[in-house]
Amino acid sequence: MVYVNLFNRARLESDLESLGCLDIAEELIEKMMEDVFYSDVAQRVIVQTLAVIDNMNAKLQATFNILEDEDMETDERSVEFEGISYYQ
Repeated sequence: MVYVNLFNRARLESDLESLGCLDIAEELIEKMMEDVFYSDVAQRVIVQTLAVIDNMNAKLQATFNILEDEDMETDERSVEFEGISYYQ
């Protein structure tokens, strides 16, 4: 099993809160963790979900970066939240 260390989770939650959809933070993180398990180091992971933003249905996309780790022998992946975009 791979352990995922998410850096700047507070920024992810802040960005979601500003859009009025903080409640989907855990869903995005869980999807990201599933994708990180199957992805290579130093790769960008994009997670999509549906959300209600400004009383309208929207497709929300969160981008994460899997950071390179000097100790490749561990079962830990460091991931950094990059940003959110959405389309209505």
